[in-house]
Amino acid sequence: MVLHVRNHLVMIAIWIFLGLLSTGLLGKFFGMHYLMLTPEYLGEVNFWSFFITGAAFGAFVMIWNLTTYLLCASRFPFLATLESPFTKFSINNSLIPLAFLSAWTAATIWFQAHDEFTGTGAIIRNLAGFLAGATTLIVLIVAYLYFTNKDLVAILRPLKLVPQPGGRLLAPGQRIPTLWEIRVGITRWRVDTYLTERLRLRLVRSVTHYHPHILEAVFRQNHWNAVLVQLMALFMLMAMSLYMERPWIRIPTAATIFLLASMAIAVFGAIAFWFRKWSTAVFLGLLVSVNMITGLGYFNYRNRAYGLNYDATSRPAYTYAALEKMCSRSQVERDKQATLEILNRWLEKNRRAGIAKPKLVCLCVSGGGLRSALWTIQALQQTDKNLKGKLWQQTAFITGASGGMLGAAYFRELYLRQLLGENISPYDTMGITDVGKDLLNPVSFAILANDIFYPLSSFESGSYRYKKDRGYLFERQLNENYENRMNHRLAYYRAPETQAQIPMMVLSPFILNDSRRLLISTQGVSYLMKPSGARQVLNQTEVDGVDFGAFFHNQASDSLAFTNALRMNCTFPLILPNVWLPSTPSLEIMDAGVRDNYGLGLATRLVHTFRDWILEHTSGVVFVQIRCWDKVDPIAVNDSKGILESLLTPATAAGNITTMQDYEQDNDVALLSDVLGKQKVDVIRLIYHPVRKNRAASLSLHLSKREKIDILEAYRAADVQAGVQALKQILGN
Repeated sequence: MVLHVRNHLVMIAIWIFLGLLSTGLLGKFFGMHYLMLTPEYLGEVNFWSFFITGAAFGAFVMIWNLTTYLLCASRFPFLATLESPFTKFSINNSLIPLAFLSAWTAATIWFQAHDEFTGTGAIIRNLAGFLAGATTLIVLIVAYLYFTNKDLVAILRPLKLVPQPGGRLLAPGQRIPTLWEIRVGITRWRVDTYLTERLRLRLVRSVTHYHPHILEAVFRQNHWNAVLVQLMALFMLMAMSLYMERPWIRIPTAATIFLLASMAIAVFGAIAFWFRKWSTAVFLGLLVSVNMITGLGYFNYRNRAYGLNYDATSRPAYTYAALEKMCSRSQVERDKQATLEILNRWLEKNRRAGIAKPKLVCLCVSGGGLRSALWTIQALQQTDKNLKGKLWQQTAFITGASGGMLGAAYFRELYLRQLLGENISPYDTMGITDVGKDLLNPVSFAILANDIFYPLSSFESGSYRYKKDRGYLFERQLNENYENRMNHRLAYYRAPETQAQIPMMVLSPFILNDSRRLLISTQGVSYLMKPSGARQVLNQTEVDGVDFGAFFHNQASDSLAFTNALRMNCTFPLILPNVWLPSTPSLEIMDAGVRDNYGLGLATRLVHTFRDWILEHTSGVVFVQIRCWDKVDPIAVNDSKGILESLLTPATAAGNITTMQDYEQDNDVALLSDVLGKQKVDVIRLIYHPVRKNRAASLSLHLSKREKIDILEAYRAADVQAGVQALKQILGN
């Protein structure tokens, strides 16, 4: 233990990191603890999901032992004189794995009982599965090493007993201690006793009478076997990527985390073993080299938008002049006129329902992972049912970010399918079940088996081929969860939107190059590229949005997979890859929440653009905001900041970006109210608050049973019901 703390802090830090994840002390907001404590496989938490996770943990333990054996065995030359030296080393190196296993076991028992509502019998079966998986993997590796590793007896030959101290081992900087060092007790690490396989204490025997080359031969042969096991594990992971589409190959996220940790330890150990004092410089050099290699030629892989043409000869130039041309006065007028025709059909639809001057509803949904998706569809189903369909009837626009748009898009799809004659209801609990299904396991598996190497497999979408990566697997899992109901091209929704059968949806992911919005819609939306009325202040107002359909028209923008548009809008940093679009220069796209996590900013611009029509034909505008973030955040206490915390203050400010968006959007709504007049603008917020205080659902692509129940029950909260009653009164008038 002292040796590891002194020399191998990186590997100790990996154990600590996993322990913090498992106990919820780190990553609880993102739900990392329940991924570690209740692994899911093929949609179920059971014996086999724990078995697979246990096997991955067993692999992690063995890689830990193999790596530390490579680094430390030369410090304990007496091991070479023992039968099965690696086995004995592992037993005496088990303090850290056992401490982690104890903490994990206590945490998973508590979590399964309190968050997954698992019975005692099922908990015992799950734990048995984990231990069985770990034991199976460990026994297999130990058996292989037992039959292939040679000990001193197997190697010892006559005439090899003359002491020759100072011999070198496999790697630079390693050597057998001299006879004098051993005799006077100043070996690198003095050991008096060790534990055997039967956990009995034994005294260490002297090795001064053995030739150093004999000890070296034992360790060298053991070392190569350790390296072989690590290489086999690496090639197995690469082979798994060839079958990433098969559900049975997608191992639980917890297993993925253990295997990623194994790879991290193996890489660190290899660098430290071969380069010793130069290991830090070599590691930094490798990082720089990998960055340079992956930025050039064949290895310059970037995730692409499925359905678009990436032919280098036809890419549009992304310049400010081109953007200005796209939102010319004539183009803006054409797009506005087309949208006014949609609004007229929306008006006629409401008049046929007996509403002469309806309220125009803008639905604004927030980001927030799967909890936001589930909260959005729950709020839409229950509220529209309570209002007898009036909410959806009067909704003209949908804007928002991330997970909330997944829920809104699926509700819209179910509603459309009902209109087209399918025996389906948008209020069916099936919608809740589908949206609540896991999306994280396939993504984490793809990271492990595919994305940390280089994507080799490809697939066809539209008329073009693309590489398979975690973005592809996310969309595939999304379609599987939703029973392929949204497996359409972007243009599929143009006709229903044009006829006002369903609300017009505008997705607005963030362009990382210059912080503009990418406006993805089936309709022309050049009028959203600048604030309405910007031309009245000449050219002082910049273009801050890009009409996706118009800009990439020659790249087959209509053929974009709709699930890809949704993914661009909810690109969780690191979890999902940023999308690169075919322009010159390429545009890098990420989550819409960076610019507008609540959708209200874009919705106010929409309303302001059509303010004259709204004043003439409606009785006002209602912004219905469905969000899973508090509107008023608690005030942070900064009185006890240390000097390091003070240096990180700018990063803390960046973390408050969604709060700043709230401030700006309140200002937008207030200004819009002045433009439209009194009693013409209403804002109704349906905010998710946890039923149990301080037990909010995590920001993740996976939800526990307790979290799903909590989200569904939160709709009955007093503040939500007050919002529903206010909305009922507004739309009833």
